[in-house]
Amino acid sequence: LMFMNVVVIYRHPADQYESASKALYYDGMTPFSDDDILSLRRAYYAMVSETDAMMGRIVDELDLETTNVIFTSDHGDGNMEHRQIWKNSMYDANNRVPLLMSGVGVEKDLLVHNATSNIDLYPTILKWAGLAPRSSVALDGRDLTPFFEQSPKTSVTPNYVVGSYHSNMANTGHFMVKKDNLKLIDFGRTPPFQDYKPQLFDLETDPAELNDISAANADTVAELQKLLMASLGDIQAIDQEVKEQDKKRFRMWMNLHKDNWPQLLAKSAYYGPGPIKYGSVADVKHIEEWLNETITLPPVSA
Repeated sequence: LMFMNVVVIYRHPADQYESASKALYYDGMTPFSDDDILSLRRAYYAMVSETDAMMGRIVDELDLETTNVIFTSDHGDGNMEHRQIWKNSMYDANNRVPLLMSGVGVEKDLLVHNATSNIDLYPTILKWAGLAPRSSVALDGRDLTPFFEQSPKTSVTPNYVVGSYHSNMANTGHFMVKKDNLKLIDFGRTPPFQDYKPQLFDLETDPAELNDISAANADTVAELQKLLMASLGDIQAIDQEVKEQDKKRFRMWMNLHKDNWPQLLAKSAYYGPGPIKYGSVADVKHIEEWLNETITLPPVSA
């Protein structure tokens, strides 16, 4: 495999931060070579091969005539797409996963194209087991077994999926809705991220998600934003709540470690080359300012 050197004209600031937090982006264009990418992808495919072999050992011990099997994952893994590794992102490489199912009453070689999500697995497993949910509250996921039982196959899930991310390596909330061939990625705009713009991709013509078409499709962006909020709620209020919870947890962690927390923070958060640079007085001041600031949400557009 050969890779061409590409000059990146624009990268979303959320991408730039994530790359920096993974030691993949410092001064704007830290060089990386074909060998770096090939080494990463060799490791990825080695893990795929190992997983396949281990899954094969399990399947060999099963009676597939009486056993239901689901093979899936909780997230994908970046291979330097968008200069990203691991998960932590709403791009397909990071969050699209396999879903293979077999068992009693499951048609062989059936390929279902409907959008599904891992939240659909819980009601599906309950149905297979002949159990009802413990709670009377409606589940977010949907039972997938009608795909295997109905003829002709009819949709039992909506034609869209949603997701969100609020953890490490990201500096603000990430939200996603995929409907048919379109995917919208939006962001928490709690200050200082109020200028973060949403991204829109046509996965049919741009499966690598390199051509953001949001600027030319404002109506589509607005439609997908409404769908996202109808599914998850007010995403900006969610982002604000998560960040307030982050502060509360950070204060608890500070109180637990007393005067040693700047050193521990630097050691746990630092991924760059060279010696660890422990928290300076200026760093501590910035953190204290962050903890004491008041968050004011920007107005929500109609």
